[in-house]
Amino acid sequence: MSRFTFFLCITFSINIFADDNFDCHSTNPELGDSAHWAATSLDLFAKNKYEQAVNTVDACFDIFSVDAVVMQKGFNAENTKLPPSGRVSRSTKEKIHDNWAVNDVSVALWAKARSLDKMGDIEQAKIAYAQCIFLTHGRAWDPKGWFWAPASDCIQRGRKLNK
Repeated sequence: MSRFTFFLCITFSINIFADDNFDCHSTNPELGDSAHWAATSLDLFAKNKYEQAVNTVDACFDIFSVDAVVMQKGFNAENTKLPPSGRVSRSTKEKIHDNWAVNDVSVALWAKARSLDKMGDIEQAKIAYAQCIFLTHGRAWDPKGWFWAPASDCIQRGRKLNK
């Protein structure tokens, strides 16, 4: 089974718990729908609202994940160099932001995996970490002025769960 097929199977199997109350559409004209979804997930995780973070990710995952998988598969097929982490130039920052799908979905999966981990749902956390790891080109912007790689953090945390 290819990674793409595996990812899609997991996508549809874990979303039966989705929170239908979350609106997947941004009301902020300067913030896209997937960015709104990812930022909300991250904010809920930061506020220790783990169950809400998981439900938020699940509510919109089917909408945004396909674009992220297609984008990541394209990067893999073309052997595209990973975007840098840390502080970057303005032009590099813009190029990283062009990867909106892998960026937003990797951040949302990171928030979900970490939330499940904090809630003690280790088996589901392993699945979410594995999904996050696949999106190696995803980057998250830290308001302090640098990018970080959700997949790299998911690798480290997922390994700890498999020991």
